[in-house]
Amino acid sequence: MARRTVHVVLALLPALVSAFSNTHPIVAWSSHSSNTLYAGSLEKPTHSSTILETILSKYDVCFNDAIILVAQEGLHASDLRTLSPSGVLAQTLNIAESTLELPYVPRSTSHPFTPLANAVAERCGARVVSYSPGQTEVTGNAGEKHVVCVDMPAVSGQGTDRKNAMTGHESALASSLDTLSAAFPRHLVVYAGWSPSLHPRQSPSPFSPSSAGVNTTSASASAFAAPTGGILSRYQLLTPGLILSLLVGFFVLIPTVMLGVSAVSSIKSPLQGEPPKGYISAEKKNQ
Repeated sequence: MARRTVHVVLALLPALVSAFSNTHPIVAWSSHSSNTLYAGSLEKPTHSSTILETILSKYDVCFNDAIILVAQEGLHASDLRTLSPSGVLAQTLNIAESTLELPYVPRSTSHPFTPLANAVAERCGARVVSYSPGQTEVTGNAGEKHVVCVDMPAVSGQGTDRKNAMTGHESALASSLDTLSAAFPRHLVVYAGWSPSLHPRQSPSPFSPSSAGVNTTSASASAFAAPTGGILSRYQLLTPGLILSLLVGFFVLIPTVMLGVSAVSSIKSPLQGEPPKGYISAEKKNQ
């Protein structure tokens, strides 16, 4: 029975791995104390786009000199865990006034900031600019608010190669953030992973180089609209943690209890089959 249980668990592992692989992290921090990154105000949405809309629609977002939106294709929570605790990104989060860390957010099927950058820029009266990692100067005007779009190189590879690549990406991101924070002392950074859709027809992205330095004149009216649909479209009911708990409960704890009960019931009494003391059989009595 135990062997059968192990086989069932192994058969279900691909589904569990798939549940985590279909997610991407969202990490955000602010140079000042802010209610924008209060996790208790965030619902559990179906897609990462809903969380990002909620963050960027907060009233105090516009108090920043710059809203820095960092997108990285292929980024997973496991990639961030490979980084050193004493690394630049970890230390930045430690000293930040406000932080938000969501490791397993169901992915969206398009670039996370394509509609949101223009929408938040229009609401805050800011200018959308693109910034490339390694760039030494920031395109912008002094005294203006900015939405800075940073597109990091995609994360790819496996094992040691992927870990080494992430170390290089962290170094490039740290250098970029040093430059941007010097230009915009009061800032909010939102760092999100994403995966491309199988149907890549999308509207022009403010992250493309051609959009750098262009003032925002229009935005998606529905970018901050309330989510529609039933409960399944608003909440993620079967989260990875819940799936793991169900697997452990049904295929580890219950079989263990059943094995214990079976073992106890199979124990025979040492007196079973022996006549009690003082008993004299009828045959012996007749003799």
